[in-house]
Amino acid sequence: MAGYRDRIVSSLTQTDAEAAAEPMSQQEFVGAQLRSLRAARRLSLGDVARETGISASFLSLVENGRSDITIGRLTRLVDYYGITITDLLPSPTTRDPDVVRADETRQLHSPEEGTTIYLLSSGTDRTMLPMLLELAPGASLAESGHHAGEEFVHVLAGRLRLEVEAAEPQELAAGDSAYYHSDRPHMFRNASAEEPLRLICIDCPPPI
Repeated sequence: MAGYRDRIVSSLTQTDAEAAAEPMSQQEFVGAQLRSLRAARRLSLGDVARETGISASFLSLVENGRSDITIGRLTRLVDYYGITITDLLPSPTTRDPDVVRADETRQLHSPEEGTTIYLLSSGTDRTMLPMLLELAPGASLAESGHHAGEEFVHVLAGRLRLEVEAAEPQELAAGDSAYYHSDRPHMFRNASAEEPLRLICIDCPPPI
């Protein structure tokens, strides 16, 4: 099984889009990787749509780099294909597997959600997944998170509205933290319509 996954992931780096003369945007790169991954599995858009609940027409737009995709939908595709989120991003240029320099940080940007996630480790094959999240004023994730394990958040700047199932919504300011079981559906929202929100989020084990 591992050998098959390695072959699939290896094929992701050999997409026709990578041969383009102009550098691809993240949206185009992720779309090309998803298209290559689906083709390697000999799946139709309808096959993927039925299993993930994401429409075939929308998947086509994403695969062709013509539409943004939310973090939640991307996570569903990652789960379905049995890969990690880093398999869809450009290979890291880390000089040391234990250290990630500022100019080496890989990111996922979702204009639709007004959200950027910075991966603070070289991969997701560790016990923990540390991330830096930035949410534009008034922005929120499009879907609630829901995954095995535990999650820790610490607000660096701005105000976070944290909604966790079976608990009252809480507003966290800079310096505040929260720690909860992540199998409880949870949602991040920027509580300010004027100021951006920056927070550290650590998942254990990595959900993506």
